[in-house]
Amino acid sequence: ATESEMGDVDLTGLPEAPVDSEDEEEEEDEDIDRTSDPLLGRDVVRECLEKEPADKTDDDIEQLLEFMHQLPAFANMTMSVRRELCSVMIFEVVEQAGAIILEDGQELDSWYVILNGTVEISYPDGKSESLCMGNSFGITPSLDKQYMHGVVRTKVDDCQFVCIAQQDYWRILNHVEKNTHKVEEEGEIVMVKEHRELDRSGTRKGHIVIKATPERLIMHLIEEHSIVDPTYIEDFLLTYRTFLTSPLEVGNKLLEWFTVDSLRDKVTRVVLLWVNNHFNDFEGDPAMTRFLEEFEKNLEDTKMKGHLRLLNIACAAKAKWRQITLQKPSRDSPLFFSLLGGSDKGFGIFVETVEMGSKAAEAGLKRGDQIMEVNGQNFENITFVKALEILKNNTHLSITVKTNIFVFKELLCRIGQEKNGIPHIPKIAEKKNNRYSIPDMPGDVEQMFPREKGNKKMKANTVSGGRNRIRKILDKTRFSILPPKLFSDGSVSQSQDDSIVGTRQCRHSLAIMPIPGTLSSSSPDLLQPTTSILDFSNPSDIPDQVIRVFKADQQSCYIIISKDTTAKEVVSHAVNEFNLTGAPETYSLCEVSVSPEGVIKQRRLPDQFSKLADRIQLNGR
Repeated sequence: ATESEMGDVDLTGLPEAPVDSEDEEEEEDEDIDRTSDPLLGRDVVRECLEKEPADKTDDDIEQLLEFMHQLPAFANMTMSVRRELCSVMIFEVVEQAGAIILEDGQELDSWYVILNGTVEISYPDGKSESLCMGNSFGITPSLDKQYMHGVVRTKVDDCQFVCIAQQDYWRILNHVEKNTHKVEEEGEIVMVKEHRELDRSGTRKGHIVIKATPERLIMHLIEEHSIVDPTYIEDFLLTYRTFLTSPLEVGNKLLEWFTVDSLRDKVTRVVLLWVNNHFNDFEGDPAMTRFLEEFEKNLEDTKMKGHLRLLNIACAAKAKWRQITLQKPSRDSPLFFSLLGGSDKGFGIFVETVEMGSKAAEAGLKRGDQIMEVNGQNFENITFVKALEILKNNTHLSITVKTNIFVFKELLCRIGQEKNGIPHIPKIAEKKNNRYSIPDMPGDVEQMFPREKGNKKMKANTVSGGRNRIRKILDKTRFSILPPKLFSDGSVSQSQDDSIVGTRQCRHSLAIMPIPGTLSSSSPDLLQPTTSILDFSNPSDIPDQVIRVFKADQQSCYIIISKDTTAKEVVSHAVNEFNLTGAPETYSLCEVSVSPEGVIKQRRLPDQFSKLADRIQLNGR
């Protein structure tokens, strides 16, 4: 109500209550601005400094350490020395400029460090010196009487200092000197160690390296490390790049020390940690890749099979996919690298050799690389002949590779066995030269689910008992397979995209994409008696995704696939599911999408297109 409507209202007797005002809102805004002020950290430091030494907590000392380590006066001190000094320092402020802090000839009793402002030291001979933030003046670490030479006065207002009494300053630095061990070679100090105790019980004590020459730091990698410095190797591998020009300085030393029997295990541990923690040091550097290959050969020669296996596993686990682009003048131009493997041998496609100085070598392709994709076509499950054909028939090659030494060595071993006439006994029966991820069913399952006579096509709305059994075994699908929603009408704007999974019950067929055979009860591959178990060593072969395929008349079926299943294989299976009479070659798989403007687009997917479930768009089917 307005004032005219309320009239004169009697408010006597009502209690007063606080009301937000614009002034208070402005104060709140100021508080918010203050908390986001970059100088807030210095306010916290000042609070810690203003406390008496006996009142400083561990958190206060940590705050002071974080601030003091930036100042030149503390730069050459160890962490333990800085910590001790922070625990005893006293804060002082001189508010006015021109104030005299120390007279010429005055006895000194403290060591001063400037935190804010500038001071000037005027010497008797007329010379002067200006000191600013981070500089120090006062006593040296000695208990002898010392006197000021010159007059110290402030040049600006609000000069701030920390002071450390002579007794404390001498005690801390002298104690550290006693606990410091210097290693000398030919009269020069090459390493400085400090004795530390990490707990009051005295059980965790020892020497820790605080400084050394680069050569001595490298040598310390294979020396015994104390209980107080257990992570020296990890720390070195993380920081060596700040003081060494090339990692080969470390690598060459490790190869040299590997020839010494007593150092071999220590060297191997360093390399394994290096590969595991910083594999990028090797991937992008051809020289370091050669070092790794030479070290691997040394492990083979010395029969260190366990360490070799760990090295190969670490390389395979830490390797990242790399993109390499090559241009050929013509299709007949040589590749300058050779290949091994192929699905016909049960492996991926690997690079065997790369010609030194070639474009491929300059682009970063190297021996042991597994080719994952070429121009968008999946190479993880492709025959050797087909892979070579694709590489030779394209002048522009966009190749995705990954270092996979572990499997590459397995491939070389397999080839060597074949040359020597040693028969290969697969873990799981192989057919068509492909490794299975799903074993044959045992005989008792065969009796439970009898075979169908003949190769009858499965009807669109039936799922055999054998297939249901396989689906239980393949409970790798990480989402439920549900029928789709029915469209409310034919308009695009009101339809829901159910290309991946639907939500309402409807009669649709469910097809499982075979890898590499068909998973129907008419296929004898899955019903032969055997005692083998599931092999998940090649997870890419396991059908763990489902896609929904539509016909032009809006009929659809679900097909379970793996990431390596190609569009051509999906078409072949969809033709069977829809009971189409034409040959699969007369059909193609297309992706239909709709833009926000309502424009419908259709594109044909290449026959070798894979990773279908991952590539489909949210606005497509």
